[in-house]
Amino acid sequence: MKNILNYKTVISCAAFILFTASGCKKVLNPEPIGTQTVDANFTTFNGAVTAVNGIYAQLTNGNLYRGGNQLIAVDYASDDVLDDPQAVSAGYSAVDYFELPANNGMTFSIWDDFYRLIYRSNLVIDRVPAINFPTAFLTNGTGTSFKSQFIGEAQFLRAFAYFNLVRLFGDVPLRTAEIKSATEINIPRAKVADIYAQIEKDLTDAAVNLPGSYTNSGNGNERGRVTKWAALGMLADVYLTQKKYTEAKATALRVIQNTNGFRLNTAYKDNFFPLNGGNENTQESLFEIQFSSTGFGPTGTAPQGQGFSGLMGPTTDIVGGNPALARYRPTDNVSLIGNEPGFTGGLIQEYETGDIRLTDNFAIGRAGNGAMIYLTKKFYEVGRGSTGNGNYPVYRMAEMYLIYAEATNELGAPDVQAIDYINQLRRRGFGLPLNVVAASDIAAVQTQTSFRTIVRSERRKELAMENKRWFDMLRYGFAFMQDALVTKQKRIRFDQNKMLFPIAAVEIIQNPLLTQNPGY
Repeated sequence: MKNILNYKTVISCAAFILFTASGCKKVLNPEPIGTQTVDANFTTFNGAVTAVNGIYAQLTNGNLYRGGNQLIAVDYASDDVLDDPQAVSAGYSAVDYFELPANNGMTFSIWDDFYRLIYRSNLVIDRVPAINFPTAFLTNGTGTSFKSQFIGEAQFLRAFAYFNLVRLFGDVPLRTAEIKSATEINIPRAKVADIYAQIEKDLTDAAVNLPGSYTNSGNGNERGRVTKWAALGMLADVYLTQKKYTEAKATALRVIQNTNGFRLNTAYKDNFFPLNGGNENTQESLFEIQFSSTGFGPTGTAPQGQGFSGLMGPTTDIVGGNPALARYRPTDNVSLIGNEPGFTGGLIQEYETGDIRLTDNFAIGRAGNGAMIYLTKKFYEVGRGSTGNGNYPVYRMAEMYLIYAEATNELGAPDVQAIDYINQLRRRGFGLPLNVVAASDIAAVQTQTSFRTIVRSERRKELAMENKRWFDMLRYGFAFMQDALVTKQKRIRFDQNKMLFPIAAVEIIQNPLLTQNPGY
């Protein structure tokens, strides 16, 4: 049963058709139609809560994790995810085969949705400090100031937006304050280093401002809001991405040793709504995108479910069959659909015999052309289509174990703790107790090279289809990507320029201070 944060939108925009650049472009409209004005909203405690909820809502009301699922679609570019060419989804295939043009709706949606989220975050950070809250609403149930909490939530979400933008596009415009006039709209791209400096600052500040947990009682205390551990978890990821291994190791360990009860679930399937019987925001979850088919969408009445079942399910799932399904499937060396001659390096083949993560993540189903292939199972709810209930995990404790192991190894060699963390994940993957020595354990003595291969494999298996692989490949570097994508999977259009996505042409037209990424 859901008892979590229900997002309510503060700013709305028309939906965009997948991979077209047409549609409305209401640049950060400060006065949403049919809602309170910004000035009126930032006067009361309830107004502040609504504004903060509106930041979260941008993750689900647009096309990032709902609608076109554009942020999730980024992983089509990785070696883990393939489209079904028979599914009439040429937009996804354009990412898959590195044929995405500058004039496209995918990168427009990602850019547009994240900058709307940034605008909302800036409003909260700038305006909440001046609101006079009643005495009863000065602190939440954990003793944290509500003002600090709300600002911390906005700082986390702004950092989340910039972390995705900088990895996808490189240099991007950096906004850290409310836009108050038309003359402030067009600004040039800031350097990657400056973006990361702001992300680090936001997450460091958020970790101070946010509570370690929520009481789940009352407005502003709902489960599903970000905690200090979510902020530190993302900060560990940010450090690892920049190859700041000392900081990544220390920050991941701090999260692992948290005092608020976050820890690994006993079973892998416990992390995923369709597999565990409907549990969400579990003890392993640091940050999830919240969904509910009985929640409220932009109009206040439409179900706010996700469409992962429609994206991943077999053609026979929806009444009458639907050839547009089966689009988000794992790479498989023996698949009869979409593989070039000599295709290797499939995700399915990464799993060892007996690793139950294979059957938890994937199942055989019917594709768009009628063939039986592996389909994604971990987010798939039978019959739900575009109104699924399940949340989407962004950060789990398991990833902190993996970050610690990778960062430690890149500092020279794995330590005993790093090897133990990998073994705990492997034991769980084989359905065994976390802390009992098992035949599935890796050897206690590893070189830096051998352990690097193990950690990368464990990340791929543990975090499969969780929107991580493309970003992992970027971190591993161009030579790794060239081998995985071109040599093994024959995706010959990949080159170094394709490590960044194109900025949508419409954005450059509207902001002449922007420049396009090379190769587009």
